[in-house]
Amino acid sequence: MTAERRLAAVEAAMTPTELVVAWLEEVQAHGSLEAAVRALLSEPSPVPPLDRLIRAASDGARTRSKGKPVGERSKAIDQAVSETIFRFRLVLRIITVTCDRLDRGLLLEGLFGARVAMLVTTSQLPDKRDPGYLPALIGVRDLIVRQVDELLAAGEARATVERRYLGGHPALFPDRQAEWADRLLETQHLGAMAIGLTEKEAVALPCPPDPEVAAAPVERLVADLVEPARAEALEDLGQGRRAFGIATSWVRGKLNSAATPTAVL
Repeated sequence: MTAERRLAAVEAAMTPTELVVAWLEEVQAHGSLEAAVRALLSEPSPVPPLDRLIRAASDGARTRSKGKPVGERSKAIDQAVSETIFRFRLVLRIITVTCDRLDRGLLLEGLFGARVAMLVTTSQLPDKRDPGYLPALIGVRDLIVRQVDELLAAGEARATVERRYLGGHPALFPDRQAEWADRLLETQHLGAMAIGLTEKEAVALPCPPDPEVAAAPVERLVADLVEPARAEALEDLGQGRRAFGIATSWVRGKLNSAATPTAVL
């Protein structure tokens, strides 16, 4: 048996989740998305990842449903393909959303860092403070705390989605995982500095969010990852009407949540 046939036999026994996780493990071994794309393009006859996954899901479902009625076999194949496409689109959605958050976080970290540095200098020269020093200090502290809360909520939402649909396997490439951890740590460090400055001024600490209130943004962030991926998967399957319905419902939910302020985001 050739290596290609052995691989096909292994893939035939995999569930959609296992197929996508196996593909993730393979491409993440390159360390970054860019390196994985270069490796794919360097192959003599590169096969698009989604095409490969769809074929493996279809073949596997066909093999597992041998001997069953035609209608049941067809349904099993369609379901396996649908679930595989959805998980593939979900991985891409997680990567895209996280990269956007990282870019925004880097910009905010620079702005917060500059502001905290200026306030640290001002705190050492109390005789030269202007009346707006304390309100400015409290304001930047609260902004940083909100940013930390946002990063924590986004991380929890991503982990929740990975547990539900990817068997707990991380969707991010190693370089982005490391960047996310660094961004969170640096923002928490800035927050600690700002809180330390307000403590010196005998200002009360910011109140931690109520757990029930904090859970609501996490579920919204979960939906922000899952629903667009689900709609894109249905588009891939030629089910545009269903995709439009899901996308419309998701957008309406976002508009409703935007009209309701929360203590976290």
